[in-house]
Amino acid sequence: MPPRTARPDFPVHQLIVLSICRLVEPIAFTSIYPYIYYMVAHFHVTRNDAEIAMWTGGSIAAFAFAEMLTGMMWGKLSDRVGRKPVLIGGLLGTGLSMLLFGLAPSMPLALTARALGGLLNGNVGVIQTTVAELVPKREYQPRAFSLMPFIWSLGSIIGPTLGGMLAEPVSHYPEYFSKGGLFDRFPYFLPNLVCASICIVGALNGILFLDETHPGLIDKPDRGREVGFLIQDALSRIFFWRSTKKDEDTTGATETSPLLGPSTTLTPPRTPPSSSPTIAADSRPPSSAPSSTSQKQRVPVKTWTPQVLHNVFAYAIIAFHSITFDQLLSVFLQSPASSTRLRSPLVFTGGFGLDTQTMGVLFSYQGILSTLFQFLVFTPFVHFFGVLRTFRFVTITYPFIYLLTPYIAFLPHDNDGLLFTVIYIVLSFKTIYGCLIYPLNSILLTNAAPSLLVLGSINGAAGSVASCMRAIAPIASGWLYSKGVENGVMILSWWVVGLVAAIGGVQGLWITEDNVEVGKDEEAGKIVAVVAEDAVRNLEPGELVVVETTRDGEVHVRV
Repeated sequence: MPPRTARPDFPVHQLIVLSICRLVEPIAFTSIYPYIYYMVAHFHVTRNDAEIAMWTGGSIAAFAFAEMLTGMMWGKLSDRVGRKPVLIGGLLGTGLSMLLFGLAPSMPLALTARALGGLLNGNVGVIQTTVAELVPKREYQPRAFSLMPFIWSLGSIIGPTLGGMLAEPVSHYPEYFSKGGLFDRFPYFLPNLVCASICIVGALNGILFLDETHPGLIDKPDRGREVGFLIQDALSRIFFWRSTKKDEDTTGATETSPLLGPSTTLTPPRTPPSSSPTIAADSRPPSSAPSSTSQKQRVPVKTWTPQVLHNVFAYAIIAFHSITFDQLLSVFLQSPASSTRLRSPLVFTGGFGLDTQTMGVLFSYQGILSTLFQFLVFTPFVHFFGVLRTFRFVTITYPFIYLLTPYIAFLPHDNDGLLFTVIYIVLSFKTIYGCLIYPLNSILLTNAAPSLLVLGSINGAAGSVASCMRAIAPIASGWLYSKGVENGVMILSWWVVGLVAAIGGVQGLWITEDNVEVGKDEEAGKIVAVVAEDAVRNLEPGELVVVETTRDGEVHVRV
């Protein structure tokens, strides 16, 4: 079912609807961070405190490992059945897994619930694909692709706040929750129940108000969207009935009168005729069959180009090292303080024994700073310095955060002012770098894709590879942290993760932004430029076409 009006270059309404769907997942994902350390301890599966890090890593990795197994499948399925059904299914699957996780009586069942959520959720790649299809023009991409990390940041404010404030409600709010009840037997069920309710609200929002964006499926009937249109019309009649009555009573055109009649707004956007100078014929919906001439001119799409592979590999490295920071920092700050004096810069351990509510405040600070940065700074910053230049700078300097963070242990434990000042400074650098690197990588990956028609598969594969890294990283870093603490070398896990980030900084030097090809429209007799997002335009007067041939025989064209 196509939208009732032609979609603008920057569809604010649809991006808002998509943002509400996206908001659900960071709330669910980050809500466990403030209490996961104490939840593992509650299950009594460890012999000592040092082993808790390994199990917290396993609880985070279970979701990512399962998501890795099905990420590419969900991406390919979205290419066949559409983005919207897959996205809605992912939201409902996340809600179900949260309920099971909160009611888990043992650690194995908790890990199973987390894994189930990963199996049923492939929304990372699907949402990236949807944004790319909603906003194909490059001049709007920094603003569009920064929106989803902005929403993740907003969710990372709400999630840790819910997790930190609602976990163990019998202990924190004895006047409302009595001992011996459901929330006493399952002290971590309340935050999961709230998160599951939010998942249901997000799914209903998507069913009613989200348009399908797949180029070949926009004409597909959508009963949920039809109901959404009825709701929108009913709300419009309720809130704007006075202006509607005034328009009906007015016979002449006024300054505020609509230029198009009501019947015009219900007309779906027209499909360009087959004689228009375009060779991207496979991007048309099935209802407009391409002519035989266009069939001859169709350019075969090579999905896995070198730049696509470079960007997918970069995404995997980013996913590996970025997910470990919150896990390691949580365990580090919640671990008991060291009883020995810290002397050696290499051989030391430490912790601060912070509680769940304090951790919730710290993680919420990350979300607040990330929200402000994405909303106020990201777009002008990237427009000024450039996408590729900013991406390379962040990847090269990112490792220093991991190398320096463990030395917080040397701060005096009796000076809370100094301690929290340094912690907030470290969190600020990590948060800003995270705000930059993910949307920049998404922009580069989208622009490297040879066609929007395969973007779902590319993002699905990228999501699977990233999920693999997110599955390996928490387990590996948790195991390294445990072994390092046992041997008095807490920096071991931090420095290994920093080394992985350094590899990503070197690999980022191979990523480029040259992704424009040129085709010949024999029917129109004109040269047209075909850019990565399937947009086609005639060359302007004075523009030059530069053709470069690589050693492998591939032809790259820049305009």
